[in-house]
Order: sequence, then structure tokens, then C-alpha cells
Amino acid sequence: MGKADLHNHTFHSDGLFSPNALMIKAKKKGIEHIAITDHDTISNIPQEAELAKGFGLDFIYGCEVSAFQGGKDYHIVALDFQLDTPKFVEHFDNYFTERMQRAETMVKKFSSLGINISIESIIEQAGNAPIGRPHVARAVVKAGYAKDSREVFHKFLYDHGPAYQPKSNLSVKKVIELIHSAGGVAILAHPANFFNMDEIHRVVKDGIDGIEVNHPLHNQDLRQFYGDFAQKNNLLISGGSDFHGSNDDENNIGTSFVTEKEVAKIREASKKIRSKPIFKHLFMKLF
Repeated sequence: MGKADLHNHTFHSDGLFSPNALMIKAKKKGIEHIAITDHDTISNIPQEAELAKGFGLDFIYGCEVSAFQGGKDYHIVALDFQLDTPKFVEHFDNYFTERMQRAETMVKKFSSLGINISIESIIEQAGNAPIGRPHVARAVVKAGYAKDSREVFHKFLYDHGPAYQPKSNLSVKKVIELIHSAGGVAILAHPANFFNMDEIHRVVKDGIDGIEVNHPLHNQDLRQFYGDFAQKNNLLISGGSDFHGSNDDENNIGTSFVTEKEVAKIREASKKIRSKPIFKHLFMKLF
């Protein structure tokens, strides 16, 4: 069965490599189906889809969408959606602006801690990507205040840390509805080490379509656990390397994956979403 990596990042969000470099690595590791799931951006998908054709890779549209509820960040991977849905596009356009405002607030918080970085230095790290905490951390390192990004997160940018600023995000349920409005499926990313079972059950009640089972944070016992959980709750199974480009990530490509059978189920689920009367009504209304 062909290997599928449905969770990856490039320098269009917080990854270090270009889509081309990522696909070279994926191809070498035997990946046949790939989704690039950069955080909160979909603007580069058409070019990435064309690039994948040249590598002979089956390309699945993807994006890791931010949500926030109960004082926690949630990452919901959107897969196999329709790219030209106005409501979907508008959300990410607005989000880009909100990320900039969030970064400006973090600059002020760092200044109050005696750490002087500029918004320009953060933009330099982010390029054209929506600004995230990793870009801020890299700017702090480049300014000489820390040896690496891990130190910055440990001292300042951890959740509710002294320089942390929450994102202005939708709830999990609202993000799921947004993804469904574009005809895509919604997958809860990397549940291990982030959420307790009460929180995961709530996400299921919110309407999540699937859950990542195979992920570098999941050892074999956790993969078995989440696989059983998915079956009991009639959820799709997804997974991938969550590649960002660090040395630690190199071994994850080709080892954390799902099969083409799971890809087919995800595509079938998205077809069902698009066939629902509510989706047809919304799609016609939007166009």
C-alpha cells in the first residue's frame, strides 16, 4: 500500500524548507501521497499541486487551521477541501492581519522583559508566511538573546508565558464548520501530550471527522490507542511526519504515515460532505 504523509510544513509557515525540497525528501522516503499543511495559509496550494505532478506525487489539498477553546490551542488539519470557497479564503486573509497584530503585541512584551526585537526582524524570519511563535523565537535568537528557539520557548513563549500572546481564533466547532463549508474534512492533529480524553471527546461532539493516529509524538502504544479510539467513534484515521525541517524531523518522513486506503476514505468523506444539501445550498449562495 502506498505511503501517505498528510501533515507537513514548508517555509510558507513555520517550516525551514521549500515545497520543492520537501517533495524531494518525501519522494526519496517512498511517499506517494502528500499534503502540505502549512499553518493558516492556503495561498500557495496551486503552485504546490503543480509541483507535485512533476514528482509523480498524489497531492491532497491541506492546511493546519488554528482553533482556541478552554484556554488551549487546537490544531485542526483540513484535507481535500475546495480551494476557491470565498468564506474559506476570507478567513485566511483576515488571519494574516491578525497574526501581524499578535506579533506586534509580543514585541512589546519582550521589550518589557529587556529584550529588544523589532517587528521587521520577525517579518524577515516569516517571509510571506503568517507570523507564528517560531518566527518570533528565531528573531530573538538572531538578536543574540538566546542560543536557540527551544530556549526562547522554554523561557518566554510557552503557553501563557511572559511573552505569550493568545491567537484570535475560532472555537474548534467553528473551525470544523469552516472546513466543512469548503467541502473538506477536519482532522484533530497530534492529540498526544496536548489534550486529555474529556477534551478529545468534546472535539468528537463538536463534529471532528478524524484524528491523527500516526505521528512522531505517538509511540506504538499511543498509535494503537488512538487507532482503537478512531474505530470506536467512527472517525477517519490520518497521520504524517509533521515535518518542519529540523534534524530531528529527518527520520520522521517515511516512518510516520498512513496508507492510500486512509487517503481513499478521506476523499470519500469529503465527497459526502459536498453532497449534503446544506453544502450545496451554501456553495450556490456563495457563488
